[in-house]
Amino acid sequence: MSTKRFLVGLDAGGSNTLLRATCEGCSEQMDRRGAAANPQRTGVEQSARTLAGLVRRTMRSHRPIDRLSVCAGVAGAGRPAEQTVLADHLRRALDDEAGAVHVEVVHDAHIALATAFGSGSGLVIIAGTGSVVFARAQDDTTYRAGGWGYLLGDAGSGYAVGRAGLRAVAEAFDGGANTSLRARMDEQYGIDGQEALIHRVYQDELALQDVAPLVMAAAANGDSVASEILTSQAAALMQQVTWLLEREDGIAPRVALLGGMLRNEHYAQVLRRALRTQVPDWSVEVLRHEPVVAALRRARHLDE
Repeated sequence: MSTKRFLVGLDAGGSNTLLRATCEGCSEQMDRRGAAANPQRTGVEQSARTLAGLVRRTMRSHRPIDRLSVCAGVAGAGRPAEQTVLADHLRRALDDEAGAVHVEVVHDAHIALATAFGSGSGLVIIAGTGSVVFARAQDDTTYRAGGWGYLLGDAGSGYAVGRAGLRAVAEAFDGGANTSLRARMDEQYGIDGQEALIHRVYQDELALQDVAPLVMAAAANGDSVASEILTSQAAALMQQVTWLLEREDGIAPRVALLGGMLRNEHYAQVLRRALRTQVPDWSVEVLRHEPVVAALRRARHLDE
């Protein structure tokens, strides 16, 4: 017996991908995690393969399927041309999986905004492996700041905090401010001097975002250098909020925070304090639901 319609939502971030699926005629909800699929880092073809493989593994026990509807919110796919190209690759990769295949790709900030505020106005700050500030005005126009990737920006992200932590250790080796990050880097990565630091970063290609938890732990323990890193990164995110508000004054006064970095309570508190200074009358909350919820909701309407 065929499954009439299989619905898939995907939230593809910088570190991993979350899938949520359901189907007509079955009561179960299927959740699955997979590898990161940012096309700016892996390339469009690899991104499509990663997403398609995750979908196929989830569909396996429900074949044959008449109609497949997939909505993917993807970090690194912020521009319409990028979304169209990735959607085409993903559709082709899934063409043999169902009688009819419908695919939509949007930026991951879109599904975050929809999860936080539905179709209403508001602003989201995403601080995960990368970062972006995204808003919808009351006239339904959307605005963004940041999201330039780890080479050009991503203020307040795992990339930025980790990079700043490594720079602080390099400066300490050069005679700059001492920091407990030196001991933490030595314990975690065996970085006990300049040569080891250079080798781990340039030869072993140490993932910058993996260093961020060490910085947040040091800051929570009272390390002044680490605390200044978090404060300055929060200030950089606030600058992006300011730029958005200067461009558009019709954004409802509410902010939702999300992303892996903000699961760290200490860093979330630093960002909340910065927001209270910047927009004291706005409501601020940490998003409690996964953005993949909105992706699955969008998938329901793709071929209606």
